[in-house]
Amino acid sequence: MLKIVKPQIAADPVNIEIEINGLSKVYQTKNSTFQALEDVSLYVKNEEFVSILGPSGCGKSTILRILAGLEDATSGSVKVAGEEVNGPSAKRGMVFQSYTLFPWLTVRENIEFGLKLKGMNAKERKEVSDKYLELVGLERFANSFGKELSGGMKQRVAIARSLANNPEVLLMDEPFGALDAQTKQSMQKLLLDIWKKEKTTIVFITHDIDESIFLSQRIYVMEARPGKIKEEINADLHLFKNGELVDVDRFMRIKKHIISLLKH
Repeated sequence: MLKIVKPQIAADPVNIEIEINGLSKVYQTKNSTFQALEDVSLYVKNEEFVSILGPSGCGKSTILRILAGLEDATSGSVKVAGEEVNGPSAKRGMVFQSYTLFPWLTVRENIEFGLKLKGMNAKERKEVSDKYLELVGLERFANSFGKELSGGMKQRVAIARSLANNPEVLLMDEPFGALDAQTKQSMQKLLLDIWKKEKTTIVFITHDIDESIFLSQRIYVMEARPGKIKEEINADLHLFKNGELVDVDRFMRIKKHIISLLKH
């Protein structure tokens, strides 16, 4: 049976890392208003991998930007680790679709950027950057600049830079959307490996159904105009083994159901 439940706040608050209650966002234009989000409620448990899936314009990236503290909510409550989000924080790492690397810095210097701002000394910074260079497989490119890297490599650097700051939560806004199919697949596998090793709580924004099923423990499916959570779906990482699909029937049932949700 495909397990589908209506979105709600978890009954056990002890293990909850992210809690959003009744979130709404209204944008004011010159002559009118536009409601991007309406009464969105969701939760993410500690060390959980959750995707928010929906069509363009449904407000999924707006949720992430509010979680990151880059935008303010119009109404509702947004908490991370029990604290209301009131602005950006090093506790919340962000990875965008665009690579957002500093082109004048090397790969190592990009990874160490936040650590340097914190006042960490050079020896400690190198120890941390060495760890994450190895984690994303870029040890040989430590002294390279962004212009010398492929798109997938740049995104590896962006992920390593976010993780180097030891965030409680990693927020990812369609980070593989600009990559070709083969690179995208390898990056998805890499991200799962990193998540299993690092145990970082991840919220992942995507419009790719296959990607959401492959990566996530749970999926929030959104509808647009205004953006709302339509359904919460319990995905199953056991559908895949070593990155390969092993339960085709269950995968197709989940995928068909999500397609039907998005159609309506």
